[in-house]
Amino acid sequence: MRFLWLDTETTGLETTDASAFELAFILVQNGVVICERDFFLNPLSETIKYHEEAGKIHGYTEEQIKAFPSEKKVMPKVAEFLKNAVELFKTDGSRTEKLIIAGYNIGFDIKHLKALLERNGFNYDDYFISNMADVFEQVKKAGFQKALPFLPDRKLGTVAKHLGVNLENAHNALADIKATREVAKKLQQLNVKLI
Repeated sequence: MRFLWLDTETTGLETTDASAFELAFILVQNGVVICERDFFLNPLSETIKYHEEAGKIHGYTEEQIKAFPSEKKVMPKVAEFLKNAVELFKTDGSRTEKLIIAGYNIGFDIKHLKALLERNGFNYDDYFISNMADVFEQVKKAGFQKALPFLPDRKLGTVAKHLGVNLENAHNALADIKATREVAKKLQQLNVKLI
């Protein structure tokens, strides 16, 4: 199976007036990391705004985001990366295998990735199957199965700390997605399945 682990950092919550400005990917096939990519882009426009509340979480200023290359320049590179990830040779020699998207509370990231792709003339369904692997759901299962004790919350940082997973530079998308993958592995070792 081919997983594409994704984390985003966004200018706000809703895709109607906010967007991802960082997309971090880890491509994994049969448990082996094929590559990691981190894309930064400037999505700000008349409709896509910078929200101060989001800035307090990720630490990027509006000026820093404006300094990134425009989304129009970056999104074709993201789409090419996704296309190449789908077209990697499988062991049987066939050329295509859509990806299983994975992450922490991945629905949020999917929503922002879809909006970026669509705004730039690309289609999410060209790259991904409908199944997803959500580590947040795996964490909830771990609680029900008593593999995790009661924790003050289910945030990535809290769960990672409890499981001994290093999460330096939180709210950097690549650091977050690396920690997410490690949390998923630790939970699988505790017999809590991801999907």
